[in-house]
Amino acid sequence: MTSSGKHSRGTRLPNEVADVIREWEEIIASPEELAAFGRAMANMVKDFGLSPNELRALATKGSNSKELPCLLEALKISIRSLAEKEPMLLNDLRRACAMCEHKQECDNDIAAGTLVPSYQRYCLNVEILNWLQSEAKFNLDS
Repeated sequence: MTSSGKHSRGTRLPNEVADVIREWEEIIASPEELAAFGRAMANMVKDFGLSPNELRALATKGSNSKELPCLLEALKISIRSLAEKEPMLLNDLRRACAMCEHKQECDNDIAAGTLVPSYQRYCLNVEILNWLQSEAKFNLDS
């Protein structure tokens, strides 16, 4: 939790939201209980800063951002430094990665060792990643 009492978006957010939505479909409850659950879910989504479209995408895909650490390492960007210095930016990168429509292509590039420069054709995070590469404070060598 942050000091304001709101949760910060972490690495497990997409999976947790998707899990809650899947569980919602299995709930056998009164209309009042379902309405209360819906309000709680809406508050959680608002606290995490997700749009309705992002929530739907995360729920339907069971998405994750497992490719992001591979890409950051290939680009020689320190995920540790990024987490320490710009945690919300890292969360935004994870969220975009989790909702990406090119996971198979990315996974194939990772397996083939051709991620760099191939990712630039399809990655939703390409502009931010280019900026991060230019910032010495995020270099793996720093």
